[in-house]
Amino acid sequence: MSAQLPLLVQDSGVPFDLFIQALTEQLDKAQASMAIKARVGRMPLTFAVKDISIDLRAFVQMVDDEVYLRPAGPGESDASTVKLSLTTITKAMVEENAVDFKAEDPKFNLKEALGDGISDDEQRRLERIGVRTITQLNELKATAGTDVIARLSRMPVNRLQQAMMRAAAPRVTRVDRNGHGERVHINAPGLRTGRLPLVRAAGTAVPVVSASDGEIVLAPMAMQLGCEAEVDFGDGEFARVQLAEGQLGRWEAAP
Repeated sequence: MSAQLPLLVQDSGVPFDLFIQALTEQLDKAQASMAIKARVGRMPLTFAVKDISIDLRAFVQMVDDEVYLRPAGPGESDASTVKLSLTTITKAMVEENAVDFKAEDPKFNLKEALGDGISDDEQRRLERIGVRTITQLNELKATAGTDVIARLSRMPVNRLQQAMMRAAAPRVTRVDRNGHGERVHINAPGLRTGRLPLVRAAGTAVPVVSASDGEIVLAPMAMQLGCEAEVDFGDGEFARVQLAEGQLGRWEAAP
């Protein structure tokens, strides 16, 4: 049995929180399967799992200030017994004790927005702590700070800082076209409250219709649409972004 386990599990085991997450994820899948069976089969009565108790024989050790579990193999009698008891929780209970994250356009999810700035493994690490969108990442940074996110996600601080810097860059969320001309909506986490940014494109200023709540609305001229715009947020913060729907900007050094 021990020889069939991956080498990493044989040596150190798995982090305790990842074990719990994997266990609850599989229970979620089982619940979803039962729901499909009830809906498709139209059965008036079926069964569900309410409480689960597990006695796990494993070796518990600390690795870099984190608790790891290594399952006991045959003949390993010195293993500890870890008793787990899982119960159900309702959607209302989750929402009552969770941060209220806003929905975000799918094209601005972590991988889409950050591209090569984040690896698949780093994306999974952030998703394990509930961060799946750029908005969630920026909001968590504002409330918890980069160091906390790095510790919870097990990401190097410098890699996380690079990703968050790119995540905070302005991006065009939509372009409206109506009888009054085009309106370009830019999500701008770097926007300071009460400060109107200066925007230039194609060598001339771009009129700013409004700037509040992390969003800038521009009224560019026809020749400025599709051009790269320079956004001056003040305090030496400059960014560039193409005035076209879905475009992600980048930070620039002060000229």
